[in-house]
Amino acid sequence: MPGKLRIFISSTMEDLENERAFIVRQLQSMNFEPVNAEGILPNGATSWDRISEEIESCHAMILLGGVRYGWIPTSGPLSQQNVSVTHGEYLAARAHGLAVLPFFKNLSYKADRISEDAKRRDNFRSEIEEWEGGQFRSNFTNVVDLSEKVAAAVVTMLSDHYQRDLIAKRRTQMESAPPPPPPPPAKVEPPVHLARSVAEGKAILWVGSGISLRAGMPSTDVLTSELVRSIREKAAGYAPPPVGSGIASVTSDFELLHSRDLLLVKLRELLDLPGGVTPGEAHLHAVRLFPRIITTNYDQLLEAAAATEGTGHTLVVGPSLPSPPPQKYIWKIHGAVDFPDVLVMSEKDLARFEAPGTGLEAALIALLKDAPLLVAGTSLRDPSILRLFRALRPVLDGYWTIVPGDVVGKARAADLRLQPVEATLESLLAALAQPGN
Repeated sequence: MPGKLRIFISSTMEDLENERAFIVRQLQSMNFEPVNAEGILPNGATSWDRISEEIESCHAMILLGGVRYGWIPTSGPLSQQNVSVTHGEYLAARAHGLAVLPFFKNLSYKADRISEDAKRRDNFRSEIEEWEGGQFRSNFTNVVDLSEKVAAAVVTMLSDHYQRDLIAKRRTQMESAPPPPPPPPAKVEPPVHLARSVAEGKAILWVGSGISLRAGMPSTDVLTSELVRSIREKAAGYAPPPVGSGIASVTSDFELLHSRDLLLVKLRELLDLPGGVTPGEAHLHAVRLFPRIITTNYDQLLEAAAATEGTGHTLVVGPSLPSPPPQKYIWKIHGAVDFPDVLVMSEKDLARFEAPGTGLEAALIALLKDAPLLVAGTSLRDPSILRLFRALRPVLDGYWTIVPGDVVGKARAADLRLQPVEATLESLLAALAQPGN
């Protein structure tokens, strides 16, 4: 399973410490895995060998150029090449075929131009600019400017044919290597009533984006960044509304200035990470354990898991559940990209989704009055879903996975008449799959 997109952050340390920290947070918000020297744990190898291993395991590199060229090691392969660590990281990335996104900090008029370090810095920048395969380069002024440009560049990289091919090739190559053994799952004691209901095939699973994020699917921040960038092509200075329904507000503005068809193209690009994303263990456990699954996710990982396991789940898309319902189904209440008429993305879509007459609330009440519900992989903060759960409180017999020790999560669970289970979805499903549970 390829997993998350891993992006190495390369730069000199002292002059770009804040910029590196901002990029780490930016990539994490997009559900990509930032890899940087600060986060590399020692394993007994020399520093350069350890860094080289990490670069080789990455799919792309973000390269920052600051006011310094950087330290040149006095021993080892970089000393023989007479290049700095940052320069060596760049050369290693090119040698391994990584997509490289360079960003140069604008130099003030007071910046050093005459020292040996400054001359090497400028020569290094020229080398990057002259690289034939370099498809992208940008300048930045400060950390806010850089953060926005990195987000836009990463999204553009995912849609650029040349960069997509590089990433897909890297992910395919790395998939053939044996993955490191996963950490042992934390021991979880499932609630007795939930375990019994799952064993009897009565329980229902309600799952959100968390299950797919852990498999490596990009977050909606990637789509939001791309929509904002596209909106600014027609409305310079556009900023996402401070109020409204999150991405639905940005989606609405995008449709007004562009089109619904182009929105679907952008969504398909988001769901089509170079090299693909395959179902994780949680997806596989989900379709094995739960005959009825409800999800707000657009991706096809649950369907792929059902096909892999041969569970026979039927796909139901949109707010209406057939009567009588299939024995086994994956019900995508927010629709899917191939069903644009029921896809819930814009404010108009949300209004249609919540309108009386869809039959969604009545169908859920009929389902849940006799079956326990496990809710996982969601914060239950989407206003439309939260309103729905409040309407279902009288019939809810449910459980909700929360982070251990999450006081606010416990309070929110109590407010919705859900029993909190302090565990990850993966560990709980693994425990439910054990014989005797």
